[in-house]
Amino acid sequence: MADPAPLAIHGELSLLAAEGEVVTVTATDSVIDVTLPQLGSRHWAIGPLADRRQRSLLLARLQRGLQVADLTLRFKVRQHVVAQLRPHAQPTRLSRVLGLGAVEVYVMPVLRALFGPASTARSD
Repeated sequence: MADPAPLAIHGELSLLAAEGEVVTVTATDSVIDVTLPQLGSRHWAIGPLADRRQRSLLLARLQRGLQVADLTLRFKVRQHVVAQLRPHAQPTRLSRVLGLGAVEVYVMPVLRALFGPASTARSD
């Protein structure tokens, strides 16, 4: 039997965090973009994500799901792609230090998101 066609998804969802910050999730074809208002958000380090071992297990399960559906999950801050999890992603040095499993974390976009103007956005 031939491999199934990649999943094509389309949609947009906005979530309101406790401090009134808006997190936007946009899906187009095989890419899901999660746009965070700032990089230093505390919300990712709660629940199962707070524990390094549980976080690694959760991210590994998420990556397996992305492999099955042939989807890419990208994280953006101020229009910069700061990290992504792809079906066959390999961890970067920074993702290993942060305990983020195979999430590819990009140093220069992180620095641009932290210190650069939002108008010079690039998706590296």
